[in-house]
Formats: sequence, structure tokens, C-alpha cells
Amino acid sequence: MTTTVKAAVFTGSGEAPRIDEVALPDPGPGQVRVRLAAAGVCHSDLSLSDGTLPQPMPAVLGHEGVGTVEATGPGAEGVEPGQRAILNWAPPCRSCWFCEHGEPYLCEYATEAARNPYAALSDGTPVYAGLGTAAFAEATIVPAKAIVPLPEGSTPVPPRSWGARC
Repeated sequence: MTTTVKAAVFTGSGEAPRIDEVALPDPGPGQVRVRLAAAGVCHSDLSLSDGTLPQPMPAVLGHEGVGTVEATGPGAEGVEPGQRAILNWAPPCRSCWFCEHGEPYLCEYATEAARNPYAALSDGTPVYAGLGTAAFAEATIVPAKAIVPLPEGSTPVPPRSWGARC
């Protein structure tokens, strides 16, 4: 079964994104589906969209996201539907040499999720998740190890009264 969501889809380097529907599969082994509440925009997104950093296309960018876990796949340990979380675009595997020696920020498998398509366009064209996260969408599929739980009762989006400004 699939879930269809709207996303900002980039189809080529230097092109503006278009809002399109993408089909997300049910979460597979060790994966979760997250309903996004907010996403940040980073210079890395610009570098991915203009070709400065390599990115298979079409792609949904956005690697700074926060939302609520909607569904979990088999083996998605420590993650439950309803859990609010921040998405980690470079989750450590916890088993490579770097992870086992206290340097998870150098994990050789941290960017593995970005290498394979995570969704599809309505015509079946595979879609890639920019930096493995795809936060410029209504929902996304990420590895369970990419979930950083928020404390109970926290709000994933700052109240408007904070007066966020660009």
C-alpha cells in the first residue's frame, strides 16, 4: 500500500522545484514514515539543487525537518507512531569502525539512505530523498535510526508568538 503526499520536486540542476504528488511506499524494514510539521532551508539545499553537490534527480530536498512518526516498518526499534521527532540526515550505523570508536559523525554508512529512491512520481519515475531526508514534503520515509525523539509534550513548531523572522 502507498501513501500519496505533496512535495517540492526538483527535476534538474538549476531548475525551480514544482509541487507534485509522490507515492511513498509503506515503511520497509528499519524504516518509518514521518508526517512533517516544519522544515528548514539550508545552503546545502541550494548546493544540491544547483548541482554544486551531486544529487540524483528527480529529488525532494530538505534535510532539516521535524514531525510526527505515522507508521513504522518491521524492526524499527525504539520508534513508535505518534512520537514527535527531529530528522537526522546523517544517522550513524553504530557498528562501523568509526561508530565503534566514538566517532559516529564519521560513520561510513550515514548517507546510505540518500543513495536509493524512496518514493515515486505518479508515472512510476523513482524519486530520491535529498540527503536521505526529503523534508520538503508533507511526509517522508527515513531510517528509524534517523529519528531523534523530542521530549514528551514538546511542540515541533515554534509558536507564532515567537515572531520568527527571515
